[in-house]
Amino acid sequence: MECVIRQATREDCDPLMGLMREIAEFHHLLDEVTINSQVLKTDGFGEDPFFKCILAELPAEKGGKAARPIGFALYFFGYSVLHGRIVFLESLYVASEFRGKGIGVKLLGKVAEIALAAGCKEVRFVAMEWNSPAKDFYLRLGAKDMTQSHQQWHSMELSGEALQRLAQKGRRSPGGALGSSSGQAQQP
Repeated sequence: MECVIRQATREDCDPLMGLMREIAEFHHLLDEVTINSQVLKTDGFGEDPFFKCILAELPAEKGGKAARPIGFALYFFGYSVLHGRIVFLESLYVASEFRGKGIGVKLLGKVAEIALAAGCKEVRFVAMEWNSPAKDFYLRLGAKDMTQSHQQWHSMELSGEALQRLAQKGRRSPGGALGSSSGQAQQP
């Protein structure tokens, strides 16, 4: 299927938000969505963006329909103490009627291209346990399932009240500084 893969812009935030709501609904998490297109504009297209995004888009038709976003890959850069520069792929989504047409491969391929151009050594992401088609898709492309590997990695999250409590503990550290004077991280 012919589609255009391009960097998302500030003007794409409304349709991007629509696709994000679709993926949240697909994962049975629609009631947990707390962002909107204005938040996307601020967080992704402000002075110091928190994320980057590429879109898969059907091209505009002559004398007719405007271009239509049909998928996206949202990612951000990070750093690994083991490997250096990395990319975290937060979401990869293709609208259901366009799946199986190579669009996900094009999106992920573009993220890989961006990662390599930035000197990154890997792209990290998660897939829902029940989403076998997504896990199979990534495995076919050569991804490793680190949950089942000999390294036994687990994806962890701090949020909500736990995040607030931890921030309070950080503010109460001796002298207002984290860590020890030797520069070594202290164990909790």
